[in-house]
Parts: sequence; C-alpha cells; structure tokens
Amino acid sequence: MRKLIIISSFLFLFCCTSMHAQNSNHKNGISYKWALLDYNAPFLGNAPFDTNRSLLNRGAEIAYWRNIAPFLNVGLPLKLASASLPDINADKEIDPNPFTNSKFLGSLDLVGKIHTYDKNWFLNPYVYAGAGASYVEDEDVIVQFPLGAGLGFRLAEQAYLNLETSYRPSLSDNRTMWQHGIEMLFSFGGASKQEPITLAPLDADGDGVLDSEDACPNEAGKVALLGCPDKDNDGIADAEDECPNEKGPVGLNGCPDSDGDGVVNNIDNCPTEPGPAENNGCPIPMVDGDNDGVADEDDRCPTVPGLMRFAGCPDTDGDGIADAEDDCPNFGGLAKNGGCPDTDGDGVLDKMDKCITVAGPVANNGCPEIKVEDKAVLSDAMRAVQFETGSAVIKSQSLTVLDQIADILKRYPNYNLSIDGHTDSIGDSASNMTLSERRAKACYDYIISRGLSTTRLSHNGYGETRPIANNKYKDGRETNRRVEFNLFMRK
Repeated sequence: MRKLIIISSFLFLFCCTSMHAQNSNHKNGISYKWALLDYNAPFLGNAPFDTNRSLLNRGAEIAYWRNIAPFLNVGLPLKLASASLPDINADKEIDPNPFTNSKFLGSLDLVGKIHTYDKNWFLNPYVYAGAGASYVEDEDVIVQFPLGAGLGFRLAEQAYLNLETSYRPSLSDNRTMWQHGIEMLFSFGGASKQEPITLAPLDADGDGVLDSEDACPNEAGKVALLGCPDKDNDGIADAEDECPNEKGPVGLNGCPDSDGDGVVNNIDNCPTEPGPAENNGCPIPMVDGDNDGVADEDDRCPTVPGLMRFAGCPDTDGDGIADAEDDCPNFGGLAKNGGCPDTDGDGVLDKMDKCITVAGPVANNGCPEIKVEDKAVLSDAMRAVQFETGSAVIKSQSLTVLDQIADILKRYPNYNLSIDGHTDSIGDSASNMTLSERRAKACYDYIISRGLSTTRLSHNGYGETRPIANNKYKDGRETNRRVEFNLFMRK
C-alpha cells in the first residue's frame, strides 16, 4: 500500500512539472460535491460488491480552490458523510465480510489539481492527488491519500459541472475506499493577467463593414450591399436603383409596379389597372356580347352566358361538365356517367333506374332482386293459404304465411303485390267467380291490417277461368283451388 502511495505521489509531481503553462481567468473557486463512498469494491479485498450498501454510503463535500500556477489549483475539500464500513472488530470466523451499521465520518484534505479549465473549452479533463485526515465515529483519526480524475463541462465562463472518481488508499486496515461524485465548481476573482489591447480596424461610417471592404466607406449602409445605403429597403443599392425612394422589385430596377402588369408606375397611364405595355399599361376594352366575362373572340358560346373555365359555355346543373358534353344538362351527375345522376350508386343511371333510391342490378332495372327464399314463400303460399270449405274464411294456420308475405312487402318497398283467387270447375261458374274474388279480398284485407298501404296491393278473382291442372281429376282440382301472390315492380 505504501509503495502505491509513493508511486502515485511521484506521478503527480511529474505531471505538475511537465504541464504547459496557461493563464487562468480567475484565481479563486468554491465547489460543492455530492459523493458516494464505496468500501466494499471486490478489487479492494473486501466483501463482494453490494449495490444497496454502496448507494447508502453518501455524503457532501465543500471545497475552496486557489489557482497557484497555470493549469494547477490547490484545494481544501471538507467532507461530511454517513457510511457502513468494514467492521475491524468483528469475528471473521462467524462473518467473513462484516460491516458496521451506518457511521458518521468527516475528512479534510489538501489536494493539488491539474486541470484544463478554460472559458473557450466545453470539456475540461483533470486529475488530482493529495493527502487528508479522516475521522470515523468511535474510531481514531486515519490518513488517506486521494488520487482522482474527472471531466468538467463548462456551463458558463465561471461555472463548471464535474463528474469524477477517486481512489483513497489508507494507512489503516480496511479503510481504503473509492469515492464517486458530481460537483459544481464556481470560480471568482480577478484575472491573473490582463488581455492585450488590440486596435479595431477602421470603419469610418460605422455601418459594420470595414473601410477596406466598404464600397461606400463614407455612407452608412447595409452589410449585404457591401456597406452601401438602400433608402427604400428593396434590396437594391441606391446607386443602382432607378427609384431609390420607392420600393420596387429587382427585375424592374427597383421601381414599383402597383398593378403587377410589368409596366412601372412612373410610365403606367393606369397604375392601378393591369394592362399591356403597348397600351401604356391600361386595359384594352373587351367585347363580350353575353356579359359572361369571356371576350367574344375567345367565347365558344358567345350568345349564351357561361363560365370562363368552359370558354364561355354554360353548365346549367353545376356538375362541372359543360352542357354541350353533358348527357343530363339539367341534373347534376358524375363525369364517368356522362354527367347523369345515379342516386343509389348501383351503376344504373336515374333516367333508366326503376328504383332510384334503392340499389339493384342492371338486369333488374336497378331494383333489388327478390331473394330465393322470399320467392319460395310466395310460391308455397299458393298451396299453404287455405280456407274453410265453401267460404272466404281463412284458416288460422294460414295466417302465419300471410304474415310472412306482409314482411316481404315491407322489405321490398319498390314492389307491389297482386293477389289472385282461383277455383276448380265444380259447381256454378258465377258462384266460383264470386268465391275466388272473396278469398282474394280476404287475403288482401289481412295483409293491409299488418300495416301495408292499400296503394301497394290489388286483388282479383278469376274463378275457374285460369286452371293450371286438369279438373277431371281430384289432384288437378285441388291444384286449381288456389290463391296466387305475385310481386311486381312499381312503376
């Protein structure tokens, strides 16, 4: 241990004598450090590293620093701390790595610091070494030899934030330690040497451009114009500005053009109205027979008011397609549809769509197709709807089928329903006609009662005039006794 201290002291003295000299800006300094104390680092021969114990060993240090030579400060750091230290009185057979409870300790050091503190550098590394006395609660005063290194960050000309670490070997057993810290250093006092006085280059007109580079050395001007004046602030030096008292663009040699027609105001007979140079900056009167703002010579529809973007031709429905190219000039539509509307977006234009507000396929004229299962209900109803014998009273078990038909009508608002009654050929034909009409009317009345409009339903009786099977046979006659429910598209 003593050899290490002697070698470290020798290196410190060698560095002090070999540093390149530099004047420091301030003689004195005060620093405050927050420190962590580590007595159990594994390479010190103590207990294995214990993060919790190391973080609890902490303290604060305040120091006074004095610059005694270029790059060399001498300081007196005073530290107060609380730490858990290796227990020198413990029985190591019971506990091979014993530590005491937290103890109060204090130290006072005398150290020399080799540094590069400079107001022009942001990063400033340093090393230091010295000797100090430490007092530990319930123990004798011990001697330590701090050897450290750090990196300073210049926050201001007289303020630095330092990150450092030091190794502090001790002449006493188990009191060697590492110390890590974050430090704020503030320097003060007069500079060690006055800066040499230099004469500023000549600038006769005081415009910030040296006379040697000033194109107008006797007139205050702008740096961007090599020191020449620009009274109207248009970026053109007065000597080159044809209108030095009026702001104007570079392309017009600094002269204004209020109406932006390319004719400067001082030769423009109409400075507030754009016009061609050949007419001295005044607008040429326009012939516009339909008063749509497009001259007749440029108007493709000179007798009908229109829009400028359509060369004077109208767009009556305002859909962005000129009437001449619009298949539906009075109804707004998309260009892909030739200007015609397709309200329900089903690809069938309104003018050909029988269900304008409900999407449907082209094959069904734009109306929704009836689902297969709904068609089956209507087809089965012809046999499922039954009546009391010889009357128009609907059997109760048939009402469910009529409810289903009412629901179908509600789902297809663009369709109407025709109810047609039929009989077989048995009996008087006039009576059969009456019976078929009454049965169709009974179905009609029930469906209307389910909330359907009368405008969507019709009923007819055809008696025995429209057989679909042979009345000579029983099966044929049963087939002919029926009520048909036919959906058809509304007109």
